[in-house]
Amino acid sequence: MLRKILLASILILLITGTGFAFQNEPDGFRGLKWGDAPTEDMKFLGETTEYIIGNYPEPTITNTKTNCYYKRNEKNNIGSAELYNIFYNFNLYSNQFYKVMCVFYNKNNYNILGIIFREEFGEPTYTDKGKNKYSLQWTGDKTEVQLYYNPKDNKGWIGFKSMKIHPEKIEDNKQKELEKAKEDF
Repeated sequence: MLRKILLASILILLITGTGFAFQNEPDGFRGLKWGDAPTEDMKFLGETTEYIIGNYPEPTITNTKTNCYYKRNEKNNIGSAELYNIFYNFNLYSNQFYKVMCVFYNKNNYNILGIIFREEFGEPTYTDKGKNKYSLQWTGDKTEVQLYYNPKDNKGWIGFKSMKIHPEKIEDNKQKELEKAKEDF
């Protein structure tokens, strides 16, 4: 009996695969693939600080910096949902594209985006509807998509993030920081 259960489990894993995915999982955003360098139509906004919060094996907060860009003349909508702005994040040292953040206002835009994303990506892998937030999330092998809205602030954001390319930690690039500072003394 135990062998049959084990065999059935192995067959299920082989048939369905061991990874996670959701339908139409993107590998970037609007033609820019994860790992790409900034394109010529992008304007550099500057370095931004990002805090990465980890929970395992113990709570940690890591400070990192990224290169932030926006695209000139980019359409600021998805369907009829209006986006306030779109920011593209690249690693500080390797300049690899790993995340995009889109900001929007009002619940109508959140509702429209929720309809579009559910149709495009299927049902979310995670949902959270609290008093002061609505959150939908799709997590796959290549990409994590988040749709977030705070009714108190009447503001929300969309995040598309690579699951394979992560922000570079400043501590991991000591030599590059030393080289940058060489002429500063």
